[in-house]
Amino acid sequence: MSKKGTSTFVIQRATAVLLIPLAIWFLINIVAHIGADYSSARAWLEQPFNGSLLGAFIVIGAWHMRIGMMEIIADYIHSSIKSTLLLINWLVALSVIAAAAWSIYNISFAG
Repeated sequence: MSKKGTSTFVIQRATAVLLIPLAIWFLINIVAHIGADYSSARAWLEQPFNGSLLGAFIVIGAWHMRIGMMEIIADYIHSSIKSTLLLINWLVALSVIAAAAWSIYNISFAG
């Protein structure tokens, strides 16, 4: 018997728990920068600590989204399109992660 369902359940709950402090950090910083101009927002993101936390927030959020969508597709789609939707789900999650990582790297670390 496969234990894939249990590990998926645990990973989704773990990502949810990790997202709580990251979301609070993100919201506090967004509220602190309301009305700020582009250069001050970019200066905030150029700090490696902030860039790393924002990257972690996006990566963990995208992974959490992928698992949730995978469960929705598995539970509610019962046609031949199911495998295509699962592939699209993976590709969207990986695209979000790659785009966020590249963008944050360019702003925070590459200057």
